[in-house]
Amino acid sequence: MADRVDSELQAILDDIAAEAIERGATASAVISSKHIQVKEELAALCNGEYRCPNYGFAAGCPPHVGGPAAFRQWQAQSDFSISLKIEVPTSVMFSCERNSVMQLLHHVVAAVEQKAIEAGFTNSKGFAGGSCKELFCKDKIRCCVLAENKPCPHQEIARPSLSGFGIDAVELMKTSGWSAPIADTSTLPEKDETSWVAGFILLAPA
Repeated sequence: MADRVDSELQAILDDIAAEAIERGATASAVISSKHIQVKEELAALCNGEYRCPNYGFAAGCPPHVGGPAAFRQWQAQSDFSISLKIEVPTSVMFSCERNSVMQLLHHVVAAVEQKAIEAGFTNSKGFAGGSCKELFCKDKIRCCVLAENKPCPHQEIARPSLSGFGIDAVELMKTSGWSAPIADTSTLPEKDETSWVAGFILLAPA
């Protein structure tokens, strides 16, 4: 990591990152928040030519999140982030097990976020892949947060989508020191191919 930190802070950051592994992540890393790339065009894809089917249906997705502008404000207040990934056979992402993997991702991100808060980074924010409506409330006609102004029944677990804030997940992986192969989704994958899902926690003090 490019930023120099004292041994006490490094130990705290490493302890937070270790929580991700304990919760089921394949790998985690401490990275500089300023190296997280945010792109307007990535956020625009949610409502682009091939509009995301979850667009507008979840409180954690566009147009109900602040997007790149909001993220950049949070990013400016953060020195460090914890990135994490979960690796699975690519065939799993084409199967009925996909939602379970994405749900696990949200569980891990939420747990690491809580660990960071307990460590003193009380304004930390977690982000994960996938729409919370699809993953946790698929059986509901509408998101109760949007339709009825009620608290989210999964607020302790569900986290906002990376894509809605324009986060470049591939660059996030590279910044974390991991390879980021792009799976070919035009054909069914070979069983031995590996894919990944990613999330991160922006660490910020009070």
